[in-house]
Amino acid sequence: MPLGLLKPVAALNGLPCSGHGLCLPPVVHSTQSCGSPPIPRTIKIKEYSCWWPPLSLIPIFPITPDRATVLVHGFPIMLAGDTFIPHPSTCTNIIIYMCPCGNAVCPVPTPIPCSVLTLEDKGIGHSRTAYPTTIFTFALKRLVIRILDPLGVGFPGWSYPCSSVVAYGSMTVWSG
Repeated sequence: MPLGLLKPVAALNGLPCSGHGLCLPPVVHSTQSCGSPPIPRTIKIKEYSCWWPPLSLIPIFPITPDRATVLVHGFPIMLAGDTFIPHPSTCTNIIIYMCPCGNAVCPVPTPIPCSVLTLEDKGIGHSRTAYPTTIFTFALKRLVIRILDPLGVGFPGWSYPCSSVVAYGSMTVWSG
């Protein structure tokens, strides 16, 4: 009898994560002097105006032969600590640049990609690392990743830097 909550096991099959945030392009990020670089804010602030859409969970590490010994429907399973390609935002927010025009200063609203405006993204997207919610199921001496496990430090729905969760798993292979 399992001791934990049973959930489907996740495999490295390239299916997307859940995504997180909310895209609100008309949000003004800041008002700055003309030509100054954008001042980034933390992802926990930008989640209320920027969206990181579901993106394929493609590992950034090579799949070694030992990973092929534990399979779910022919795919290697996800394990604790697996890292995936960066998660960029597809949304924009506005920076109002105050630029000289004649004898005055005119506002110039400029849309800027959210990945540039987010401290953790550094212009390319934030990191995603799988963190398990099980303490009972191991494979290759690492905890198994299941559906709804976070892709950042924390718990599902509130993790850092990525608030996404594993969205897909096997409907016939479950673990507790």
